[in-house]
Amino acid sequence: MKDKMPPVTSVYFIALLKAYLRGTKTKQEVLQDLYGEINLQPADLDGSGEDVTRLLLRTATAMHEDYYQQIVGALTQATDSTPTREGVIHQLEALLSGNSTPADLLQWATWHNDPGEDNGISYFDDLAVDYFCTQLLPNPPEPLTSAHYTQALKIFRNPVHDQLKDKVALVLLFEKERQRFLFYVGDYIQGHTAPEQLDVYLLNKFGMDHYSFPYMTTLANMMYDPSKLPALLKVAANSPE
Repeated sequence: MKDKMPPVTSVYFIALLKAYLRGTKTKQEVLQDLYGEINLQPADLDGSGEDVTRLLLRTATAMHEDYYQQIVGALTQATDSTPTREGVIHQLEALLSGNSTPADLLQWATWHNDPGEDNGISYFDDLAVDYFCTQLLPNPPEPLTSAHYTQALKIFRNPVHDQLKDKVALVLLFEKERQRFLFYVGDYIQGHTAPEQLDVYLLNKFGMDHYSFPYMTTLANMMYDPSKLPALLKVAANSPE
């Protein structure tokens, strides 16, 4: 005797959509769940270039016209649909294992980006996730490689979860940014620039001033000793030993 499958309701779509928005399910995993649960044909889910949120809403509405309002209403009030560090880790792991693509990662990371709406309020609870999704992926200073994704994954897996230090490390993923770091911070520790002048660089690259930059105490302890700068860069970039 066949097991009876529970009816697919709007709750199913809400849970699936939240998992995608948080990042704990990739686009491919969402599609696989829909194939398995609803038994739709690939032609019904021809979402190769379609945003996953639109795909889920379209599929749900096709099943029952009331589902659209139920899903939108639930998500409007939801507090658990924000991209998370766990989600970034899952998306990067899927990409590096060949179960996702850079295009799918970018689509996930930027679904919430709206350049026309900048009211100064951050959508994210984690500064490193915010930077990764809103700045690094959509506008990298150079083409992203597997090595960049691997290093980003290492940074997000950092068990300390220091958001400021992790954001600094993400900025320093690129050789050009590491050279800039050596130049501007080197100028400061040699006494050529004041903290307020260093702020121009820190604010532009990290969104921090010398009061919030997490390595200022370290810099104070290495003033006039530029030989220690490469070691600091290695720590700040979370570089492999």
